[in-house]
Amino acid sequence: MSAALPMTEPPRRNPRQTFHFLLALTAVMGLVSGFYDGRHWPEPLWWTVVAAGVLNFAIFVWYCRDTDVHGIRRSRAGNLFVILLAPLAVPVYLLRRAAGHRWRALLRMVLFLLLFFVVETLGVLLGELLA
Repeated sequence: MSAALPMTEPPRRNPRQTFHFLLALTAVMGLVSGFYDGRHWPEPLWWTVVAAGVLNFAIFVWYCRDTDVHGIRRSRAGNLFVILLAPLAVPVYLLRRAAGHRWRALLRMVLFLLLFFVVETLGVLLGELLA
């Protein structure tokens, strides 16, 4: 007879890694936009499409990791909502997740958006300097 090994739960991925990736991606997007603006060139359509797709995918990955960490079951409708309408779906998700602390969740989301605005603005300024 062989002894069965106990099943171990796979490690949960930290949503903060995705958060850092989102910050870096936002900085790169700002840098590229600033570079093209500094040269007075139109930004290529392929770059806009690829960057938006990667950003949307990264938001979905964050959503999946966050639901895993908090033990929240994802539905297909919720997944589609996040993929298709992330600017609306993420606040709805955060408000549902933080049932007792909704104001804190809203404040954190506003600070998060402010941080992204600052990072993108710095990226644009750096891109214009490099142009």
